[in-house]
Amino acid sequence: MATKQNLPLFTHRLIIFVGAVVATSAVALGLLLTGLLDDSKAHSSHIPDINGMWLEQDVAPYAADSFEIRPEGVFVDGRQINTQYQWDGSTLEYLKGGTLYSYSFLSGRLIRQRPAHYVSSFSRKTIVLRQSH
Repeated sequence: MATKQNLPLFTHRLIIFVGAVVATSAVALGLLLTGLLDDSKAHSSHIPDINGMWLEQDVAPYAADSFEIRPEGVFVDGRQINTQYQWDGSTLEYLKGGTLYSYSFLSGRLIRQRPAHYVSSFSRKTIVLRQSH
């Protein structure tokens, strides 16, 4: 009568080790691919660019507020008032002095929420560059 021969202990442990490595690698690869897909979704949901000069609308020109957003920060009357601002694609916030300025982005305009003296809407000012010939 033939007897079933058992695998040597070393071979058995090697098979378990290799299986664990393969399983761990598969999980790590899955997590990596999930992260890459999430990043591509974040990039595909385009956050509008707000860099430029913003001018208050529907007020007398001499009374209109304005500010400029640049990668370096927030500027008012050509002077930098803050090096940081928060922009998530729908809300812009920055500090001017000790006052929080907050704007909602709607249809290409910034609507000032704070400080809220009255409803004020800002449009990006178009700058026309003239070429010298």
